[in-house]
Amino acid sequence: MLRPVKNWAIYYLVRFNILIAGFIPSRLVTQAGRLLGALAYWCAPRERDTARQQLAGAFRCSPTDRRARTLTRGVFNHLGQNAIELCRVLNSPTKAPQVLIPKKTRQVLDDALASDRGVIYVTGHLGNWELMAQALAGAGFPIATVAKASYDSRFTGLILSFRRRGRVQSILRGAPGASAKMLRVLKKGGVLGLLIDQDTDVPSAFVPFFNRPAYTPVGAAVLALRSRAEVVIGAIHRSAAGQHILCVEPCGLPDDVHQATALLTARLEERIRRHPSQWVWFHRRWKTKPVNGAAG
Repeated sequence: MLRPVKNWAIYYLVRFNILIAGFIPSRLVTQAGRLLGALAYWCAPRERDTARQQLAGAFRCSPTDRRARTLTRGVFNHLGQNAIELCRVLNSPTKAPQVLIPKKTRQVLDDALASDRGVIYVTGHLGNWELMAQALAGAGFPIATVAKASYDSRFTGLILSFRRRGRVQSILRGAPGASAKMLRVLKKGGVLGLLIDQDTDVPSAFVPFFNRPAYTPVGAAVLALRSRAEVVIGAIHRSAAGQHILCVEPCGLPDDVHQATALLTARLEERIRRHPSQWVWFHRRWKTKPVNGAAG
């Protein structure tokens, strides 16, 4: 009985924050984001401990070591900045932070699109990933993303509206006709964005991720091998100066779903290692365990 009340309170709190964020001057966004991140760090002990434990395992140190503690604080600081930035964009599209798309990245995408088989854009929850698709659409690339519906339809509507305003097509995973829509994007020579860095309720396989078997979605590899679409690895990160930089590289795949998934995951891991505090370490990435030591 309390759940609808709780959901109502959360939704209107988010709407209030979107309104308030619109009044934050651009020069104070970083400070406001870090303050919000520090608050989340202390108010979310379970997520904080999960992040610290997983960082320690990934970088082979103790959860109490200075590196694990510093990176964990960085994760929450970065998350707070993401939240403030997105609230400002939801308040007004003109308040979106600038995203730098290097010439090399544009060339990689142009070359991939020239094949006329469509492009599968594999990425993860690194940097401010919601800005990534909007930046690509704003640069003239026909992009669609696959997303999961929220537990609250109002949040789903809010996010879909946000992406629609940014000229990003959204395909809800598991919705009727979702697979057909994905294939249609590729047949029309578009860019289809897929995130493969979380342990979710989709067909998956165990592949190495930070030297541990991680249950990883195989959909991107399956779709790429069946459609023969071009595949690229893309990610966005926040530089030390606070600028968002989007980088994309081509990625040829072996003709095996498991090997292809492992390769895509390894390429994403390389990006995360460069900017470890900008990934969602509070997500329980290794919650699914291999049965009897099985690798796939």
